[in-house]
Amino acid sequence: MKKGIHPEYHEINVTMTDGKTVKMYSSVKKDLVLSTDNLNHSAWTGQRTNVGEKGQRAAKFKNKFAGFKF
Repeated sequence: MKKGIHPEYHEINVTMTDGKTVKMYSSVKKDLVLSTDNLNHSAWTGQRTNVGEKGQRAAKFKNKFAGFKF
């Protein structure tokens, strides 16, 4: 590896949404506080946040492209 082109890594504290703190290495020099992590993101929890829009996306698509033939 070339010398002098890679950032220095520092040990930081990352605070999760539940208040738990984890030590990690990062090129960022300050501690991080997460607003989204695996405890509350829909990709990991399996819950959708837009449940009320069920069926509206398809209808909106059909209205938008009504003149086109697929």
